[in-house]
Amino acid sequence: MQLAKTIVIKPTMNCNLRCGYCYEFIRNGTTYCKDIMSIEQLTGIVWRTAKLFPDSKILWMFHGGEPLLQGASYLEKFVGCIREVNKGYSVDYKIALQTNATLLTDECIRILETNADLLSERIVSISIDGPQEINDITRHSANGKSSFKEIETAIQRVKDSELVFSTISVVGTHNVKHAKEVFEYMKELGGNLCKFVPNYNSDSNGNAELYGIRPMDFAEFMCEVFDLWMHDLPNQTEETQMIIDPIVSIIGTLSKSVVTWCEYREEKCSNFTCIYPNGEMWLCDNFIHESMKDTAYVKNIYEVSDEELKTILLTPNKICGFDGFYSKAMGRCADCEIYDYCKGGCLPTHNEMFKKSKELYEEYCKAKKLLINHIKRGVDLALS
Repeated sequence: MQLAKTIVIKPTMNCNLRCGYCYEFIRNGTTYCKDIMSIEQLTGIVWRTAKLFPDSKILWMFHGGEPLLQGASYLEKFVGCIREVNKGYSVDYKIALQTNATLLTDECIRILETNADLLSERIVSISIDGPQEINDITRHSANGKSSFKEIETAIQRVKDSELVFSTISVVGTHNVKHAKEVFEYMKELGGNLCKFVPNYNSDSNGNAELYGIRPMDFAEFMCEVFDLWMHDLPNQTEETQMIIDPIVSIIGTLSKSVVTWCEYREEKCSNFTCIYPNGEMWLCDNFIHESMKDTAYVKNIYEVSDEELKTILLTPNKICGFDGFYSKAMGRCADCEIYDYCKGGCLPTHNEMFKKSKELYEEYCKAKKLLINHIKRGVDLALS
């Protein structure tokens, strides 16, 4: 039985940083889940999955929290397990790493470089929000210490290796008015891919909080980044080529190409399984656990039989209430002029806005239209 998907592994929800917009720590002053996934539990999940699906193709995303809090030895055992499973079964397993990079030591680089054939596209994904004066506003340790120098040092380690890196940047009040500075800094860093994700933190009435921004703020930020990118495009070489998301995803939908970012695909959260340290399986970590358990919580991997796990991994949306949620959410978008390009956006995010504020919900759609139409005009102009 074939299986092709991404499984997000969260060995810990703890983190050595206390970013100002992070939902986990600001909400409770603690983590959602205090458990730690032991290396035996993690490798057991990998072997069990291979046994159930001996010809499966899975990307195992090492995530958190901060996954490197588990240490280099944990990482090495995890990667070693992936290699052994690939040898023992006709599976195609690869790994991905999302990290704040402060713990990306020489030893971690050595492990990843030695196993570069298992690292998806040889990429390490690193969180950074811009140059130091911007990054330091939000991305700092629990005592307020800057994380910037540690991140830049880790990026240099990657550059000095056989690996490459991508960046993921949260766009909030700390950087949304500084698109040019952020763009120029990311270009200078020289990552393989630069991904921007909006911070839509808001209270129960939809009022922005915790560095949160409005959807139109993000759209205007990305429009400016797109213009800067288009202007710079003739100067880029194969070595300096800068790929930016969501720009590349939107261009992909416009050209009817394959798009990997689920926000711009009809196939949404059911292509993912997110496994928390305590064994809880969710469709995606964007779902609010307190209010959307019926929609996106599947089951606990430590408590299900092999037959149940087969069904869960193949059709997780059938186990929870996601299908009904999906139909209702997408039904609101069916007649929209940009549906073919937007595909409803991020359903958990859009749904939270719908519950909080009609104005915020409608602005999300207006912002998508602004950004998509802006990029379409720019592409059409370039092609003409």
